[in-house]
Amino acid sequence: MKVTMEQIVDFRNSSDFFISAQVPLVGAYKINKIRRAADKEFEFYREKFQEIVNKYARKDEEGNVMFSDDGAQIMIQQDKIQECNEELDALQTLEVDIDNYGLTLENLGNNIECTPAQLEALMPFFS
Repeated sequence: MKVTMEQIVDFRNSSDFFISAQVPLVGAYKINKIRRAADKEFEFYREKFQEIVNKYARKDEEGNVMFSDDGAQIMIQQDKIQECNEELDALQTLEVDIDNYGLTLENLGNNIECTPAQLEALMPFFS
C-alpha cells in the first residue's frame, strides 16, 4: 500500500495510543506490524528532515543551529525559506510502500475509544 510520509508521521504521533489500547489479538498484531513498518520509514523521514534543517538553518558562529526566542522553531536563512519549504513539502508528500496488513475496523473491536484525530491517523492503513 502507498502512504505519504505525512501519514507515517501522523500515525507515529498517534501510535502510542493504539499500541497501548486494549484491542482483539488480530487487531493488536496488525497494528504492531504497521508500527514496525512505519518505524522504518519514520527513521528515513527523520534523517532527511535533519538534512534539510542542517542545509537551511541559520547557525551561530560555532555552527550550531539557531532557534527562535521561545525555542520552539528553528531559524531558517531568510533567503532560503522558500527552498526549505519546498524541500519539506516534497518530503511530506513523498509516497512510500508498506505492506498491507488488512487492518479493518472490526479488528479493533467495539471497546476502544479514540478521538477522531487518532482514528484519522490510522485510516490510511485500513484495507
